[in-house]
Amino acid sequence: MCVLCGQLFSEIHWSERLLDARAVSQGADESTRRQSRHARTRLIARVLACYGLEVGDDLSALNYVLGDCKGRHEVVANLAELWRAAGRMAGRPLDPLDPALLDRLRGMGSEKSA
Repeated sequence: MCVLCGQLFSEIHWSERLLDARAVSQGADESTRRQSRHARTRLIARVLACYGLEVGDDLSALNYVLGDCKGRHEVVANLAELWRAAGRMAGRPLDPLDPALLDRLRGMGSEKSA
């Protein structure tokens, strides 16, 4: 159980496995986990914005909150669930490695730095 929020930990998703699960569940390395999680969430948000979706972390930074422009929201526990839920909300499968999407994201990055 997380000592900060009282939420039970399920198995840590592979994308967060660089951290020691036992240490994180006891509150150690929590700031590192949250910083990594927020950086990952910002990157995912850039991808999902191309599909008209938005994503953020819940207050505990253990779940993702996915939303669309119609006001629908869904809470998901990990990246695998996030992509499935995003596909349902978008009404089509999402491919984060689609060449057209990657080109668009590269363009967004250059606009941001200009």
